[in-house]
Amino acid sequence: MEHHEWRRVLWKKQPFPDNYVGDSFLRVSKKRKELSLCEACHGALSVTHEICSCLGLVVIFFGISESHLNSACVLTLTATMGVGGYIITRTKLITSVRDDVKVACFYMVLIACASPIIKSLTGSVATDSINASTTFLLLLRLAVHDYGTEVAIVNPTVSHNVGLFASVCLASRLESDLDVFTLMTVAVTFFTLFPSFRRYFQNQLGYRWSMVVTLVVAVITVSGVLLYAPHLLLLFLIALFVCNFLIPLLYVSLQGYKQNIYGPWDEAQIEGR
Repeated sequence: MEHHEWRRVLWKKQPFPDNYVGDSFLRVSKKRKELSLCEACHGALSVTHEICSCLGLVVIFFGISESHLNSACVLTLTATMGVGGYIITRTKLITSVRDDVKVACFYMVLIACASPIIKSLTGSVATDSINASTTFLLLLRLAVHDYGTEVAIVNPTVSHNVGLFASVCLASRLESDLDVFTLMTVAVTFFTLFPSFRRYFQNQLGYRWSMVVTLVVAVITVSGVLLYAPHLLLLFLIALFVCNFLIPLLYVSLQGYKQNIYGPWDEAQIEGR
């Protein structure tokens, strides 16, 4: 009599009853690697970068809207940082310099043409509604952004679009076309160029340089919050504590329970189920 081994698959027709469960049902062939606290904290750095980008956009909006920041200076600094980041990461890009310049010019012309429209886009909408919409959109960006993990909720296109839409909501409350153009340019830099720059440091230069970049970005963000939006400082510090220490610590502490549930089962456990 031919012996058939039961397999845990649905696509194959097997000579067993529908409710049959083989001995290998509870066995797991692969065991995930346990992470240390340092490795978990390192994995949370990309979340910190996105929090700093979203909050940095809000801080720049407050600085421009309250006339504490000059739009021309912000635009010049943003262009300088963008060109510097492009030069650093140029060796890893597959497109030509000419094509990149064309794309940059297209973005500049598009934003310049759309600035007068954006400025008057939400004139009939209450400020509280704009603030609530911006907050929701930025939180949605943080939730669906691609942090390097393959999960169902990740959607880079949605993340990019909601980030720019949040920028449009903020820019519509500014007074001049130059202010709108500046804020939208900053948004494109933060939400389009900066993630590529961060991934370059993370993949090419290793853990230490990634930590250095994160520290610099966090210090700059804290300084901006203190100068132009001090009411957001406590919220920002809480977010940093939760994302960089509390959640990694919780993840590491729960790894033992994960292994107890999904680890290999011995024969005695299988026979006594």
